Amino acid sequence: MTKNEMLHILSDSYSLNFSDLELLCEGGCVSYCVWCKDTKYFLKIIPSAFMDTAKQSLNILLYLEEKAFPSPHVITATNGSPYIEITELDSKTFWVLFDFIDGSEPEEGEDVEAIGALIGQLHTLMHEYRERLPEHGKEFFVDRYISILKKKNYDDSKIELFREYGDLFWKRVENLPRGFCHGDLHRGNLLKTPSGKYYLLDFDTSCNSFPIYDIMIMCNSTNYFDYDEKGYEKSKSTYDEFLKGYQKYCSLSAFESKAFYDLIGIFHYQLQATIIEIYGLDCVDEEFLDNQLDWLMRWDKQCASFL
Repeated sequence: MTKNEMLHILSDSYSLNFSDLELLCEGGCVSYCVWCKDTKYFLKIIPSAFMDTAKQSLNILLYLEEKAFPSPHVITATNGSPYIEITELDSKTFWVLFDFIDGSEPEEGEDVEAIGALIGQLHTLMHEYRERLPEHGKEFFVDRYISILKKKNYDDSKIELFREYGDLFWKRVENLPRGFCHGDLHRGNLLKTPSGKYYLLDFDTSCNSFPIYDIMIMCNSTNYFDYDEKGYEKSKSTYDEFLKGYQKYCSLSAFESKAFYDLIGIFHYQLQATIIEIYGLDCVDEEFLDNQLDWLMRWDKQCASFL
């Protein structure tokens, strides 16, 4: 589809006179900056395969907007829908238009307490959210990865070690309180405007799981690829600072607080499984997997020394 065709569709669908667009990012979804005179908008084009998660994300954004939480504002089409449906060459896509947020990702260690307060507000507001969310448990967080290792014909004895550590980490966290979890709460999904206001982005992976998993992802300051013993203290320091803001809105039990370190171990299973599902079995080799196994073993040993 040409640029002019896209601009014509947008102008007709939103009763705005769009004049130009620029590609920003291309992957599973495609995003553009779109101009209407001097006003910028953000356009996200979503393949039909991702529509269920996109609708879930839109429902959350519309709910948060009602609650005045700082998240992207969805522009409603003239027919009242939060998206428009486009079919081209028998391929269906869904276009969502947002106000453009001028901002940048925060630096590591920047405004940690303020970000903690923002996430505390989010988790508090989402207590009242009534739409059904996907349930994520051990199969999602741990077992997916074990299944992938089998498909890669990884060494059986090493798979068994991965399984043992996964079961160990999971046993320590399986009874944590469950609730809304953003699921991908890293710094890249935060935007800080020039005025210092933060916006939270990308609710596509939201689920019903452990809220503290969000905290772990945001505060995890370890080196994911190469084990560094300083990662424990760096993560603890970030976590302590984050909780100063978070606990103004949400409280954590001692059980939840302690689970932070086991969830860092589980994160390696969850993230690696997701990466391999996206990029294919050959995106990592045996050396990488060996390194990940060594990472988990060293992490568990170091955490145990601080008990």
